[in-house]
Amino acid sequence: MNFLAHLHLADRCQSHLAGNLLADFVRGDPYVRYERPVADGIKLHRFVDSYIDAMPEVLCCRQRFSPETRRVSGIALDITWDHFLAKHWEHYHHQPLTVFVELAQNQVEQFQDNLPDNYRQTIARMWQYQWLLQYRERTTITTALERMAQRRPKLYQLANCPPFIAQHYDFFEQQFAALYPQIIKAAEAFRSQQ
Repeated sequence: MNFLAHLHLADRCQSHLAGNLLADFVRGDPYVRYERPVADGIKLHRFVDSYIDAMPEVLCCRQRFSPETRRVSGIALDITWDHFLAKHWEHYHHQPLTVFVELAQNQVEQFQDNLPDNYRQTIARMWQYQWLLQYRERTTITTALERMAQRRPKLYQLANCPPFIAQHYDFFEQQFAALYPQIIKAAEAFRSQQ
């Protein structure tokens, strides 16, 4: 899952929204660096990522990519899942997506403690260019993957993923509808044990 799904799951689980976004930008034990609510958010994000990576449905989806792109297919699918979440948002949240994004931004921006520079830059771009709202558009998948490939040369194969997403779009959409409720339940269960 990418930014939108992690924010949605954090909201569902009453977890720290900024902590859930920070997880991709910090390494090691978050409890050493952050207060418990933030560190708990980082741990929830990490749990969700590991849970998804091990799901049989996701492993099946990754097989739909070419051998050359399979290494980065998990990242490509994360962007695709955010697209499907935005596209079907009304099934997963009572607020309109525009309202949710505005409230999430206000909450995330209140937390300014010990933030890595790359987090600040990425999150600032996310709000400025309204990535979370743009996920509703199918073309955003291609745009996001191409930009990521340009910014991170090691992930250059991301630029070659859109044809496979287009080819299997309906299949991936069906898989998302099946797997996302499982992820919500797993995240809520994990959060209740924190």
